[in-house]
Amino acid sequence: MTITLIIEGKERTFVNDFVSARMLRRTIAIAKSVHFEDITVDELDTLVQYLVELYGNQFTVDDVYDGISSADLIPVLSSSIQDVVHGMADATAGEGKNE
Repeated sequence: MTITLIIEGKERTFVNDFVSARMLRRTIAIAKSVHFEDITVDELDTLVQYLVELYGNQFTVDDVYDGISSADLIPVLSSSIQDVVHGMADATAGEGKNE
């Protein structure tokens, strides 16, 4: 997964190629508790903090709020959650599992 933020006027791209089981657990909890159709400020703050943690604290909450366009924030948050959840689905749908 990658995210690009504008920090101090420069585009910076951050990569996460490892999602821990703990982050998977947190992702599932967040996905079930946040209502994207009618998101609150507290939910948005929770999601942005989650994004920071998902990328291993390579950037801050302020970096996200100041470094991504408003039009891109929700799609980036949503796709990050989907990437983690799809990774779990791919791992559990392997050959011969649950037989």
